[in-house]
Amino acid sequence: MKHLFLFISLILSTSSLFAQQKTTISVTNPNYKFGVVKEEEGRVEHVFVIKNTGQNPLVIDRITTSCGCTLPEWSKEPVPPGETKEIKIWYDPEGRPGKFYKIISIFSNTEPRRFVMTIEGEVERKKPQEQIRTYPYAIGSLKMLSKTVAFNSIRLDETRAEKIEVKNDGTTPLTIKFDQLPLFITAEARPTTLKPGEMGELVFLFNGGGYGKKGRYHSLIPIKVQSEGDEEVVQDINLGANIIDNFNKRTPYQKQNAPFVNIPTTLVDFGKVETKTSILGIGGKESRTFTVENKGKSSLIIYSVTSDDDFIDISGGKKEIKPQSSATFKITIRPKDFKAKLESTVTIVCNDANGPVRLIKVTAEK
Repeated sequence: MKHLFLFISLILSTSSLFAQQKTTISVTNPNYKFGVVKEEEGRVEHVFVIKNTGQNPLVIDRITTSCGCTLPEWSKEPVPPGETKEIKIWYDPEGRPGKFYKIISIFSNTEPRRFVMTIEGEVERKKPQEQIRTYPYAIGSLKMLSKTVAFNSIRLDETRAEKIEVKNDGTTPLTIKFDQLPLFITAEARPTTLKPGEMGELVFLFNGGGYGKKGRYHSLIPIKVQSEGDEEVVQDINLGANIIDNFNKRTPYQKQNAPFVNIPTTLVDFGKVETKTSILGIGGKESRTFTVENKGKSSLIIYSVTSDDDFIDISGGKKEIKPQSSATFKITIRPKDFKAKLESTVTIVCNDANGPVRLIKVTAEK
């Protein structure tokens, strides 16, 4: 029995050591040039062939790109020593005329962990076509391109601006006003009064320092629209911002000993759910979980885990996840609150410089 115990301990020790072993990676041409890409012909692709040039299996944690217009596609099986793997990169030239240079970062068990490849080229603008501008949203006679103000990421020392294009679709002048807003948000209609058929814009400023804390911010902003001779119409639009750390101020030590967030799955699918009613007459609930791992060398700070949708509740987890530890969060929905299909997002804001904002997609259907 003693020998058996020693044998099992040896195997576990060897497995643990194996999991920590590093390898090396190479690519024949890590800098691919597309040349001229025609915008009207749609997205283009290139296949990078990477080779494991080390003595241990190559395990790719994730692949990121410097732009949402560039998407990676790869299989997640480990690559044995001496073997190769294909990584397909898609580039979408739509609406991006001119030269482009995009960075693809492979994070794996190499040293250093990040391996960089690039693509570049020049998009030839497609011939302009006469288009009729459509405004899918409306508040009274005010037509809008969007009813969402998305600031994405803002540092505490930043102030950023976003705009929504609008148009007076009525036959009389209309006036746009805003209710009192938080001190860190400024909103202005340019111009304040729109003539019939006139276009304008709603300009929003978000002051990160004025808000004063890191994490996800979401609010409903009421807009008052009054056409001449008609009653005032008031509707809300969504405003969201992710306030993050200023990673430019990190020291070399902080960079080398940074946290590293890993989320094994970024889709929480409830599948088909039924509307249930509890004994007290309150709508039933459904719950699922997801895990956030810290594979870095210092504590992972979770500033916020939220959803902009009121019918999604998030609980559990931790504000601080120690190195090589994890935390489990619970997502709860109420099927009675949506009709046929649910598609929403949970936003995580943390102190990982490689990705301070992470998204979890939440889906369900009846």
